Amino acid sequence: MAAQGMSKSKRTTYMAEAFGVRCIPHVWGTQIAIAAALQFLASLPRPTPSMNPIEPLLELDRTPNPIRDAVVREPIEPNEGFMAIPNKLGLGVEVERRALERYSIR
Repeated sequence: MAAQGMSKSKRTTYMAEAFGVRCIPHVWGTQIAIAAALQFLASLPRPTPSMNPIEPLLELDRTPNPIRDAVVREPIEPNEGFMAIPNKLGLGVEVERRALERYSIR
């Protein structure tokens, strides 16, 4: 599903689920990409209620990376294995423009 955008990724996810295949987003990028992945997961329909519900999963790169967290004002951090979905406008994070300029390749 790499670089397909939200709509195509959702279609791919629905197709996979129709064949019993679970899709798990993987994020190796900045906090902006993490916010986008969380919004993507939030946009999917909730699974059918059951005794053992399957929660959505998101795989993250957690190696030290100063750029990842610097590009937003309030980084999204896991808390006991869960991540809150940002609820501000757009993707839910405020971009730190100075950091983008600092780390941009010109």
